[in-house]
Amino acid sequence: MKTILLSKITALLLIIVLVLSACSKFEDGPLFSLISVKKRLSREWKVEFSRNLETGIEHSADFEGWLLSFEKNGSYSNSIIYDAVAINYNGNWELIGQNQLRLDYTAASGSITEFYLILRLTKKELWLKNLSEEIHYYAD
Repeated sequence: MKTILLSKITALLLIIVLVLSACSKFEDGPLFSLISVKKRLSREWKVEFSRNLETGIEHSADFEGWLLSFEKNGSYSNSIIYDAVAINYNGNWELIGQNQLRLDYTAASGSITEFYLILRLTKKELWLKNLSEEIHYYAD
């Protein structure tokens, strides 16, 4: 009798935990992940495409060689190429709340802080959005 009651309570608690954890932190998922946000984010990302939010135009051919890399210690680097010239930015990243990303770095124009909303974050996909664009990244 105690075993049956204990089994029912355990099953009920398991269902409650799964339902509560299924509430996604990100607009486009995943619904559930056992891997922490920090661990999923900490890797090298390549640009798949970006979408200009004002015009709706997508760009995908301009990102060969671009690489965004997050480290678990809070540092990051961003390598981009414009007109065959490589530009590297190094700085720090921070999660704000459950779905916002803050990037701080120094450029020729001075210190820059950017904020992004994380739309999707899996081991292979990272979708970021700011006020002007949505960028889809992928990891190998």
